[in-house]
Amino acid sequence: MSLQLSILMFFQSIRSNLLNAIFLIFTISTEVPIIVLFSALMYWCFNKTFGQRLLFSIIGNFIVNTGVKEVVKAPRPIGTPGLESMRVSTATGYSFPSGHTQTATSFWTSLMILFKNSWVYVIGSIMILAVGISRLYLAVHWPIDVIFGWIFGIVFSIVFIKIFDYVDENKKYWILLIILVLLALIGYFINSESYIEYFGILTGFVFGYIVEDNFIKFSTGQEGNNIIFTRAKQNNGLGMKVKRFILGIISLGIVYVVLKSIVSIVPNYFEVGNIETFNVISNYIRYTLVVFYAVAGVPALFKALKLD
Repeated sequence: MSLQLSILMFFQSIRSNLLNAIFLIFTISTEVPIIVLFSALMYWCFNKTFGQRLLFSIIGNFIVNTGVKEVVKAPRPIGTPGLESMRVSTATGYSFPSGHTQTATSFWTSLMILFKNSWVYVIGSIMILAVGISRLYLAVHWPIDVIFGWIFGIVFSIVFIKIFDYVDENKKYWILLIILVLLALIGYFINSESYIEYFGILTGFVFGYIVEDNFIKFSTGQEGNNIIFTRAKQNNGLGMKVKRFILGIISLGIVYVVLKSIVSIVPNYFEVGNIETFNVISNYIRYTLVVFYAVAGVPALFKALKLD
């Protein structure tokens, strides 16, 4: 028995109902819906710049993780004789590196960089370790997957935030456009539907950021390097933030549903030669438009309704 399998078998041997619940909570805590809600809350309600940096870091890590997975094509431990994997419905795609681990590491490393607060360091470190271990406990990743999920999450979060800060400070948008071109070339050779979807998310963010930064100029009242939660020092009260968040989430959900519906009915009214190619292209466009709306369209709506 290999060392990696021995580690997974050890975690399987200590399973209990309580530990199952604990590690399921850890593994769910940084899945995409949770990340989207928190990032939207940060971007729309508290500090636009923090939200932009957080989004760029997380989306960049999504693409790196998916790209590496599609190149390495490592199989998961799921199905290994004697090993019982749990919550396999969310364990899609290849194994190396762990997507949950890299996402959690990216999320919390980014928060550590942004907040520079001792409590964030402590909580973030615990969450990074716990999410990684949860993937081993659930037996959906090998230890090497988790280790590199940690490494990639830390390294690329630092890199992406530094890139964004340089672009934002110097307004050199061409750097982001070059990154898009390079990633598009990589996507062409990888030829992965998942990669193209994440590339669409990044495309929407980049163009949404450029449009918002130049033409919309939405303000949360806190655009510097600090977030102040005391009401007296906030330009916008809690009520305003709640209105923005609810309006943003509802309108974003409507845009998502409408675009998804349009994509699903197009083949019914127009002849589609290659349905797989159509799905890849339409998903890229759909994700691009959804994220563009979230980054530029929602702030424009706030300004139009005088909610900024």
